[in-house]
Parts: sequence; structure tokens; C-alpha cells
Amino acid sequence: MAPTTFLHHFADLAFDWLDVPALIRTAREAYVYPMVDRDPLPRWTHGAVTLLGDAAHAMYPMGSNGATQSIVDARVLARELALRDSLTAALAAYEAERLPALTRIQASARRRGPEVVIDLAHQRAPGGFEDVAEAFPGVELQSISEEFARLGGFDPETVNTRPSLAVPTGTGGLR
Repeated sequence: MAPTTFLHHFADLAFDWLDVPALIRTAREAYVYPMVDRDPLPRWTHGAVTLLGDAAHAMYPMGSNGATQSIVDARVLARELALRDSLTAALAAYEAERLPALTRIQASARRRGPEVVIDLAHQRAPGGFEDVAEAFPGVELQSISEEFARLGGFDPETVNTRPSLAVPTGTGGLR
């Protein structure tokens, strides 16, 4: 793609220390890397095959949730495989635990997750501000951050009270 194709999106990004439009104009080539967002899937498991990570819940990369949730998917799937006597039961338990939570996180990422504060700051103080409290009164920023952490399952309450994903030694599971 010709770099000038999208130059208009960056026309106002010239700073004393960096002239973004000039950088774009002098580039020989530009590559398109589309953000991939898919509607939540109704199910992840099909017979003896299941999905995890982006294959199960592609979402905009807000708050590192794609990576962190993929790791949690793998841990939950491994736990269920270790605890269940059949593959069918393990995959069903994994999907039952993870799919509803990830559907909520995908919806949050579409609303820009915690990065929604960037849009709000621009709407509320288009000319900028000296103190963040001018755009975000009270505990609003903290509330936005806490809600995102709660949805992602990494808020202090969830982290400190959820059962361990560890599997006790000698537990049955698939063999």
C-alpha cells in the first residue's frame, strides 16, 4: 500500500520533536495490519477438538487481555484434563468456565476496555488539561480500571479468593 493512502489520518501529528506526516511521506512502503475482532462464538468445542486463545475469542488488544486470557485458557484446560476422567467432560468443563467470561471481556474490548479513558479525555477536554481531575472527577478513573480488572479476573478480590488452578498430585484425569 502506498504510505500516502492513509496520510490524512496523521496529518495533524507534527510535533517539535517528531513530524509523523513527513515520516509517512518518505516511507517507501506501508503494510496493513488489520485489527481482528470477531463476534463471540456460541461454542469452542467440537468433538475432541477445542479452541483457546485468539482462536476462541479474538478481540482488540486492550489491556493485554488477548495474551493474559490465552494463558488462563491453557491453565484451565490443563486443569480440567488432569481432573476429569474423559476428554468430553474435560472439554465441556473448560468451555463452561471460560466461554461466558471471555464473551464479556470481548464486549468490553469492543468498548475499548480501559483505553476508553483516552476517548473520554478527548471529549471532555479537547484542548488538553493540566490536571487529570479536570476531565475525570472523583474516582472515575479508578472505577474504570477496577471494572476492567474485575471483568478480566485479575482484580484483587478474584485473585485472592478463586480456587487454585493447581492439580493435586495423584489426581485421576486422562491417561
